[in-house]
This record gives sequence, C-alpha cells and structure tokens, in this order.
Amino acid sequence: MIEQIAADLACFLRAAQLAPAIDGDFALAKVSRLEAAWHADDMDDATFGWVVALSDGRRLYLEYTMDDAEAGRPEDLKATSLSDGQPYPDLDRREGVQWYEPNHINDYLRRARRTPTP
Repeated sequence: MIEQIAADLACFLRAAQLAPAIDGDFALAKVSRLEAAWHADDMDDATFGWVVALSDGRRLYLEYTMDDAEAGRPEDLKATSLSDGQPYPDLDRREGVQWYEPNHINDYLRRARRTPTP
C-alpha cells in the first residue's frame, strides 16, 4: 500500500536527505521534532522552511526550494544554525510567510521511529 503524504512532509524528507552534504552532523534520526514550518508556492517554484530541534540540543533552520523542473532549474537547500532564544530565522522573503506547527510531520516521524525495519 502506498501512503499519500503532504507536500511539506515529502519536501522535508527530501531536505533531510540533502542536509548531510551541508551539515555533516545532520541525520534524520537526530531530529527530535519540527518546531515550526512555512511554505510559499508560486508558478515558478515552491519554497519550504522548517525550524528543526535536534536531539543534541542544536536547532537548525532548513529551507528547501523546489524549482520548476520543466524549466531545468535545480532544487536548493540552505541550512542555518539558530541561536538560543531565536525562535525563527531572519528570512529574505518575510512578506507572505505564515508559520504553522507541523504536527502532521512530527506524527509521521514518531510513527517512522516506531516502525521496525525488515
């Protein structure tokens, strides 16, 4: 059975695959939870951002952009460390950004951790 997942979850999982190339200590297994998320979609690209709490106490901001594949533009990922007391990163595109609690992604990650691998 194939599970249909939300676009922000699918893009977070893709960002988690790419993140170790930017932050060598990043691993999906080290993600404690996602504190906040946002996304913006237009005709040319879709951008997603997540505030990620890691099990070692660090907090990162991941921003993944999925450009229009038909136009031949690649995907992009940025990772930024967040300091203590900094709830959100400084964003280039502040207008139109609506933060939300990504509870469905946290639920998915909890279920994935409980599922034994064959």
